[in-house]
Amino acid sequence: METIKQHPHMVTPVIEARSVGTRVLRSEDPQLLRGRAEFIADINLPRQLHVAFIRSPVAHARITHLDLSAVRDCEGVYLAWSGVDVAPFCEGLPVESAMEGFVPTTMPLLATTEVLYVGEPLAVVVAESRYAAEDACELVDWDFEALPAVTDADAAVAMGAVANPQLPDNVGLRGGATFGDIAGAFEQADKVVQGRFYTCRVSAAPMETRGVIADYDWASKSLRLWSNTQMPHLLQSMISAHLGFGEHEVEIITPDTGGGFGQKAHVYPEEMLLPLLARELDRPVKWIEDRRENLMAGAHAHEQYVDIAYALDRDGRIVGVRTHALGDGGAYHMPPWSMVIEPWCATVMTPTGIYDAPAVEYTYTAVATNKTPVGAYRGVGYMAGTLARECLADDAARALGMSPFEFRRRNVVSTFPWTNPQGIVYEEGSWLESIDVLERMVDYPAFLRRQAESREEGRYLGLGLSFFVESSGESTAGSHAHGSKTVYHDTATVRLNPTGTANVTIGLSAQGQGLATTMAQMAADTLGIKVQDVSVQTARSTLHAYGSGTIGSRGAVIAGGAVARAAGVIREKVCAVAANLLEASPDDIEIVDGVALVKGVADVSVSVSDVAASIYFDMSAWPEGFEPSLEATQAYDPARAMFSNGAHAILVEIDAETGFVKFEKVYSVEDCGTVINPNIVEGQIRGGVVQGIGASVFEELVYDASGQLLTTTFLDYGLPTMDVAPPFEISHLETRSKHTPSGVKGMGESGLIAAPAAVLNAVNDALSPFGVVLRSLPLTPEKVLAAMAGGTGMLGTGAPTAIQADGSGGRA
Repeated sequence: METIKQHPHMVTPVIEARSVGTRVLRSEDPQLLRGRAEFIADINLPRQLHVAFIRSPVAHARITHLDLSAVRDCEGVYLAWSGVDVAPFCEGLPVESAMEGFVPTTMPLLATTEVLYVGEPLAVVVAESRYAAEDACELVDWDFEALPAVTDADAAVAMGAVANPQLPDNVGLRGGATFGDIAGAFEQADKVVQGRFYTCRVSAAPMETRGVIADYDWASKSLRLWSNTQMPHLLQSMISAHLGFGEHEVEIITPDTGGGFGQKAHVYPEEMLLPLLARELDRPVKWIEDRRENLMAGAHAHEQYVDIAYALDRDGRIVGVRTHALGDGGAYHMPPWSMVIEPWCATVMTPTGIYDAPAVEYTYTAVATNKTPVGAYRGVGYMAGTLARECLADDAARALGMSPFEFRRRNVVSTFPWTNPQGIVYEEGSWLESIDVLERMVDYPAFLRRQAESREEGRYLGLGLSFFVESSGESTAGSHAHGSKTVYHDTATVRLNPTGTANVTIGLSAQGQGLATTMAQMAADTLGIKVQDVSVQTARSTLHAYGSGTIGSRGAVIAGGAVARAAGVIREKVCAVAANLLEASPDDIEIVDGVALVKGVADVSVSVSDVAASIYFDMSAWPEGFEPSLEATQAYDPARAMFSNGAHAILVEIDAETGFVKFEKVYSVEDCGTVINPNIVEGQIRGGVVQGIGASVFEELVYDASGQLLTTTFLDYGLPTMDVAPPFEISHLETRSKHTPSGVKGMGESGLIAAPAAVLNAVNDALSPFGVVLRSLPLTPEKVLAAMAGGTGMLGTGAPTAIQADGSGGRA
């Protein structure tokens, strides 16, 4: 595995843990709970105008006529543009990649000749109010020639019709690799288990939809843009590169944000259009997405088929893994992640999971369809890959007559460091311990007794397991190790004030993760002051910190690492001046609770506030050659790929009359290294698992054969609510990372990565008396009832019947 070298001055500081590891209350919550937060819809600028979009009502068509004259003549309308008006300023958003087999596309800001999905923007209207803008949109005069709509990934590969003329064979990416003797593994296998798993199309559905406000000043040629984006610095660069604004003249401001989950980690046409509109009109312009728009035009997620096979020896050990992922990417590559992110991550990032398989073969294909583009969503790719691996593990255990715990224990990697077939080194982990701890938490023998007794009463309980490995803290090293040459840049700035308090600025934006709290804990412990004396400012592009985006569980690892390094520079200066004041060596100074002490001398000390004041105002306190700045900016990017791990067990009961799945309890084991704040970690687990329950049972974006999206409101698109959220029992394992300050690893995506597999395994466990196995999400009551009614027992090879999405039986 390639090692990314760091600059020699980037020394990881020693953190004297005082608040790290404790349940510090979130500093963000008082203003949120009291209604004092300021979300983008709350921001109103003098003279602002409002924006609405005319969106395509058809999935695929050639534009033959588009006339906006009636729109422009409408009362209250200031401007109406079509794609022809926008094209001179920007041809669109290109997405390219150095990955072999990648075919680029360019997404227009407004469609010009052809529309490729329902919801694609055709025109934009600016008016004195949102009401006036939406009313004017109804007056558009346009006509089109309908083209065949491609709505299925298998059909896209078969090339019955072309979804996007930029991808003449509908393929946006095709690739794969083989490691080890995979042919020999399957030829010599004592048993092969295999299956095709389907993860449906879903929306991240953040509580707050997308929004943009643009304000351009002609005198200074400066642009201020408010956006609830997860990637403010990328947005700043894209505006500069594709719209011609000077990057130094563009300020991106991220206000309080009500959830992102990856959907806001893209650059959208709307964000690029509003700066052009503000400059054209010399007025601030504002667009707040409604829920229907969000479900139609916000990036979709997940939809893919994963075919997977395990070659097993006579002892039930996995000797080979074959995986193919086919991702339905929608109409365009969505910048910056593209349609490849789902199938590529599903196969490449952790092809063996926790299992010590010596041979691996994987292939991946991303195809275009006439649907909304697919992008990032919490646990992107990992969820589908984990679903296939973990559900096939349960299938294998059943085929072998083995406990699902025992099958995993027989195959798990138990000794570290371990090098997987790809050559990637896993330096630490608690994979075997996770199995043991989870089995004790569940009390598996007691569950089996209860399950058997319940079946005699006509009740069907099921227990599902799912174990995961997560590439932790998206970094340059992690990216390069997996074959993607992405480079990440992140910094943080720490300033110690004359009173001994500190200001921290990080390059990542926050959407509810508790970053202000955890970063304050990291800074406080490094500086030796109280966490209440630290304030944290998250991303704003003109502040003294840069970030590659709030994605990939990067907050604690990357921002925390940069904060600790910057605070470490300040700590050294405080120690130097304290030593001079106390007539001691800097090596003998320790800082605890805001006081600098001489080790072993209890009555010799000076407060950090006095030291800071001396640095600012008293030159006589400085040692010779001292540089008095108490502000430091440092970068952080781990030198090696890191991985966190964990597991979930979910207990369900199926209602035999309705087919509904009742969630009784969730057991979770999490190893994210040092736990900075248990409250926040446990909140992330609970939220992620409930999202996984939603993706498993309630949520699905449904298209008809013509490409019409049928689920455009929350009346049609089901979300999990608190009445279905089960109680949790959570255990923390702490395998410290050798490469991060305080030993932290990322964990923000772990709940959603693994929960759907646990749900599917639990439902299949409950259905086992019927001899059926479900392999497609969501697990609707109709599917469950069809499975219970249509079970035909075990097939001759030992493979159970698989009930497909339409309820028909098929070979597993």
